[in-house]
Amino acid sequence: MPFAYYTKLSRAAQAVYRKSDVITEIRLPIAAELRPRVEAVELALLSEDRAATQRATERLILGLTEALRVPPVRVEVLAARPHAGWGELHGLYTATPGRRPKIQLWMRTARQKRVVAFRTYLRTLLHEVGHHVDYTLLRLPESYHTEGFYKRESSLFHQLVPDGRDPVLSVEDYARQSITERLKRLERTADALADAVRGHDEAALARRPDGNSWAAKEILCHLRDTEELFMNRFEQLLAMEEPLLLGLDADRWADERQYLSNDAIQAGAAFRKRRQESLDFLRKLSPDQWKRAGIHVTRGRMTFDDLLTLMAWHDDNHLDQLKRALNGRI
Repeated sequence: MPFAYYTKLSRAAQAVYRKSDVITEIRLPIAAELRPRVEAVELALLSEDRAATQRATERLILGLTEALRVPPVRVEVLAARPHAGWGELHGLYTATPGRRPKIQLWMRTARQKRVVAFRTYLRTLLHEVGHHVDYTLLRLPESYHTEGFYKRESSLFHQLVPDGRDPVLSVEDYARQSITERLKRLERTADALADAVRGHDEAALARRPDGNSWAAKEILCHLRDTEELFMNRFEQLLAMEEPLLLGLDADRWADERQYLSNDAIQAGAAFRKRRQESLDFLRKLSPDQWKRAGIHVTRGRMTFDDLLTLMAWHDDNHLDQLKRALNGRI
């Protein structure tokens, strides 16, 4: 199913979109040979050394472009992400006629300057490589964010990281599920969080796995507060015609709201209450109301259906992050 912005495209652009959408995989003939370069990127990030991360990223992208037999691309690893009211920029691909294309990546968050998690960084890298592949290998006149595009990104990731380290379903995986299936996924989250933190003391819940990534307690508080944000968006969609849906600065919230000083059990209980309110609200929507939409500052036009998909993915992503934090892994 095409994403919502498909209907806004011209017929010619829709044809390009459909062509992109049906291509769901990019095969790496030497994926095993590239995995040491992937590990080198992870080690460089852990060292928090920008120059080392630049070198490791250059070697990985060189290996990818050679394996895929596409033209080389420059890479530039920068420090803290650019930040504005719409959110943070994670990566950027630019292609200027007569010049070698360039990928820019940022290795630290905008507000607290934390080094980003390895999987987030690698996903961003492969996302930008995906744009390069669209233009140079698939010969598409435009590189759209289609379901096929995200599947191609995932196919590259799982070939390079095949050990099950990324079990979380993608946004696109959830978008294919029925509303009922996604609502059932949302129902399970509060219990899953309670099971994950049960038996862990306050010190464990407040311990950051690497001094930069969030602790389990901070993740619980983030889920609690974003649930309130989702409810605010729901109310906007019903009250107004295509309202502007603002993003959030998660690190700023964690700092300003002093998540590490919060009580983890109370945060989990507050999330459970707010999640039940969200479920009650969503179950009352009519078929026509599910199609109502707003304009998200970074994601574009989003319907109630799109927000439900985002919530299901958001739950999976942070539940996995919480479990890794409790195990001392980023």
